[in-house]
Amino acid sequence: MQSEDSLNQMVYEHMLLSRYALQGAPPQSRTEALDRSSTVLLARLQAGGPMSVAELAQSFGLDISTVHRQVAAAMKSGLIERIKDPDGGVAKKHQPTEEGVRRLDAELRSRRDSYEHFTADWPAEDVTALARLARRFNESVEASLGHSWPRDYPTAD
Repeated sequence: MQSEDSLNQMVYEHMLLSRYALQGAPPQSRTEALDRSSTVLLARLQAGGPMSVAELAQSFGLDISTVHRQVAAAMKSGLIERIKDPDGGVAKKHQPTEEGVRRLDAELRSRRDSYEHFTADWPAEDVTALARLARRFNESVEASLGHSWPRDYPTAD
């Protein structure tokens, strides 16, 4: 059984981690920073392939109107395009545009560089442990919600 102090500490540190993950790289070095919803949307489409708004809503556990607004904003920004269902279905699917892929790659690279900077003096096994525990936590949440996230990590440059 977990201690209440440990759970409170984990909640608080996760809140800070979320903040630092998005703000870790100086804005002046990120001319094209993506907002959180665009980043998550693009990453999901890149990892899982083309999806309809309904499929995206189900995978995120959100209502369709919320996801529709996010997709519309990403389309307006040129990050996502609507395509015919590659499997011949009736519903239109969405996929990242070349610009969306480029911007997502730049965003994730910027975040990676930020994490690398902040963990530069850590032993490699500590970085590995943090990554392993973060994945374990996320997979526990996904299993509880019934929404697994495909994982296709970028390879080293």
